[in-house]
Amino acid sequence: MNVYWFQDSKTGHLKQVQALLDQLKKEIELSITPINYPNHEGFSNMLANENQLDGPSILIGAGHDVYSTILQAKKYLKKNTTKDVFSIAVLRPSYKLNSFDFIIAPEHDFRRRRLPKNVIPFQGSLAAISHHPVDENKAIIAIGGPSKHYKFDEEILMKQLHYILSVHPKHEFKIYNSRRTPDALNLKLIGGLNNYPNVQFIDLNSAESDTFQDSLNKSSLKFVTPDSSNLVFEALSAKGQTYLIQIESPKYRRIFGAKKIRESMNELVNTKRVGVVSIFNKKGGIDISKIESPSPYFEPLAEVEKISFSILKFINQQK
Repeated sequence: MNVYWFQDSKTGHLKQVQALLDQLKKEIELSITPINYPNHEGFSNMLANENQLDGPSILIGAGHDVYSTILQAKKYLKKNTTKDVFSIAVLRPSYKLNSFDFIIAPEHDFRRRRLPKNVIPFQGSLAAISHHPVDENKAIIAIGGPSKHYKFDEEILMKQLHYILSVHPKHEFKIYNSRRTPDALNLKLIGGLNNYPNVQFIDLNSAESDTFQDSLNKSSLKFVTPDSSNLVFEALSAKGQTYLIQIESPKYRRIFGAKKIRESMNELVNTKRVGVVSIFNKKGGIDISKIESPSPYFEPLAEVEKISFSILKFINQQK
């Protein structure tokens, strides 16, 4: 099967499509051609060579910058080839939803909307599944940064990190930052963790940052900030226990702004799929930190398996 992957430059979009294509490759042979936005490199070759290729073709991509190009490419190919061509949008487009054969979107994008027939919902975000056995002595902390979803308080985060490390002195910790982590916080992390012999801080720009996925899969404890839905669901797609780190003041009350990610994180907490490291106000004005563990009975999320099965079933029915 021929796959034309329309790409923007956003890592979160690329990782989710990559996870899905990797899963599809386990079930069927794929020939993948990347087409880059905004120059759409490879687009002209796709149009010229399509009739020379065997089998149906999939046009797929994530991000508002690529959806219109996918639909344009499908329109052209339907006029110039008799082959089956399927258009797939990963994440919810803001327009022409009915024009896609498939829309693969998070459940929270349709929580207050009617679910169209061409939508396959999934929980959270798409991530590669890992059944790799964990090392009970290893732990990971993944730190995001300011976002429209949470009020990111660096002082609270540092207090939470010290609390986590003090509660788990026998674990070997790796702490990873991200592109959104403020420079001031990176300096605090470097300077404030020197007293912990069991901690290694790994900067995004270092060569060792490539070890992130392996550490995530092998760590028995995974502490993540809730500002990145992708990061949380990557952790939940591997074995081990995942905890959300509180990064807002317990006195903070959000009135405006995006709510769907917060609601998704709250649902994970309420169902005990994730644990939490949280602060509560004790009488007398004293802030106390506590850790609540998740349920031990959940298996790793396998959303890409469900989505892959649905896509292949639909395509096979068209033959």
